[in-house]
Order: sequence, then C-alpha cells, then structure tokens
Amino acid sequence: MVHEKLTPSSLRALVRLLTAIEDFSLAHGRNPYTRELLGVLRSWGYGESILLLAWDLGLVERYDDYCDEHSRRVCRFNRLSERGREFLRHYSELLRLLD
Repeated sequence: MVHEKLTPSSLRALVRLLTAIEDFSLAHGRNPYTRELLGVLRSWGYGESILLLAWDLGLVERYDDYCDEHSRRVCRFNRLSERGREFLRHYSELLRLLD
C-alpha cells in the first residue's frame, strides 16, 4: 500500500531520506532507528510519510532490535535495501548524465 503518490518533490525527499540513512550508517557504523533518522532529516510528519513510502516501495528495510547494548528499550531500525542502493546508484548516474 503506497501512502503517497510519487511526485518530483517526493522523489527528491526519497533521495534525501536514502542518503541520510546511508550517511548515518557510514558515520556511526550502524543503522539509524526511526527517531534518529527523523531527527537527522528535521522532518517528523512528512519525514515519516516518506519513510513509509520508501518502505512500501521496497527501498528501505525496517527491523526491531535493542536501541543499544545497555538498554532494554527496543527501537525500529532502518537500512537501505538492495533496491534502495540501486535507486541511489541510478539517481547518481542520472545526475552525472545531466552535467
């Protein structure tokens, strides 16, 4: 079930979301949980709808795990799927072609 129609602005938001997940993972050595990701995006309502759209499209995988090794709190983590990585590769290639 897709929560939102794909528009040029939602495509830009998807790229921003996927890039944020990738950058966070590289910088911290782990995937961001949803609250961290939405904080990085500085967008809670729209950011969550874009995250759900990315999940519906198969660009993001979501899983539950402990927030950290010292906590009993469980968080929902987000990582790029193979399809999400492919989406970013094609987007980068498109930008290269337009230069």
